[in-house]
Amino acid sequence: MGMHQGNSDERIILLINKLNKGTASESERREIDEWYDHPASAAKYGDGMSLSQKTRAKDRIFQHINAQIDLHRPSPHRRVSFPLIRSMSIAAVLLLIIGAGLFYFNPKGKQSTSEVQGTSYGVNHNTSKAFLTLASGRQIVLTGAKNGMLASQGSVTINKKTSGQIVYRADDQKTGATEFNSMTTMRGGEYRLTLADGTNVWLNAASSLRYPTIFSGKNREVELSGEAYFEVAHDATHPFRVITKKQTIEVLGTHFNINAYDKELVSKTTLLQGAVRVMVRGASRTLKPGQQAAVTLNKINLENVDVREAVAWKDGFFEFTDTDIQTIMRQISRWYDVDVVYDGKITGETFTGRVSKFLSVNQVLKLVQSPGVHITYEGRRIMVKE
Repeated sequence: MGMHQGNSDERIILLINKLNKGTASESERREIDEWYDHPASAAKYGDGMSLSQKTRAKDRIFQHINAQIDLHRPSPHRRVSFPLIRSMSIAAVLLLIIGAGLFYFNPKGKQSTSEVQGTSYGVNHNTSKAFLTLASGRQIVLTGAKNGMLASQGSVTINKKTSGQIVYRADDQKTGATEFNSMTTMRGGEYRLTLADGTNVWLNAASSLRYPTIFSGKNREVELSGEAYFEVAHDATHPFRVITKKQTIEVLGTHFNINAYDKELVSKTTLLQGAVRVMVRGASRTLKPGQQAAVTLNKINLENVDVREAVAWKDGFFEFTDTDIQTIMRQISRWYDVDVVYDGKITGETFTGRVSKFLSVNQVLKLVQSPGVHITYEGRRIMVKE
């Protein structure tokens, strides 16, 4: 259905929330576009605007509406706060944004089923590529692959649905030979997997997960390189383990995020729900919800954190709290598939904010600009200098 002036602001926020999560249908995407383009709406918020002005305004309103979708109580020091937005019309929000020119960034010092759901966020980044590597070594490029059955492995068949999901099916996950597949995302891509035991995994960009097509042993084990968010299906008799280069995380049933990219000096495990145990060469620590374990060398440091920052990537955002420029640029590099080089001294300035990954790389970089950071972007290279 079309979006007209009479549609509620709550409807707009619902649709944009679905768009952020990659669950909006094509008709719902059109509905959002029609809302922006409808003459009555335009009269409310965009009368007299040029096309480029409307485009910039649309990008900004996405940012600020996204903030209102976050139902957790915001911390005043972490992002710009608009206490009246919930009661104001979307049009008024946009006028406020245009008038104030505000941004979020504030620089500071029985049948078992497995499925893989691809999502695409952002503007001006390459078409995401993902690969499925079978136990035989055969590699299937999922981007652009035809719908239907892609392969079979013993009692398991692998099918691609019209929705873009890759689905594993087995008559009984307790029988048959255990084979391992790997899902690999390239820079600029994210995928969701539902493993044979019902565990959901969101795989971030430039990451890889090796997992069995059937869980048949005493333990359920997967191997991760990069970053992933897990919602583990509870099975007290079969512990779930995530193995990375530096650590092993063991759970029974829980929600947690692991950031274990090779280029990050610290591997971080953040717990949202349940309990996990982080193990590193004989040392181990058990986390409670709201805690994060940071592993450096052979040490495990625990601290209480705002878990939203750790999982913001899964919901379509970059979020930082007093984050240095190199850490920010590594995230931008992985998502937009660009290279980053530094000219001279690297600034010690830190940044705090939350930005939608729907924005183009140029728009995100503008938000990171400050008197202490000069950024240029040409081709697929970002130059950062103080």
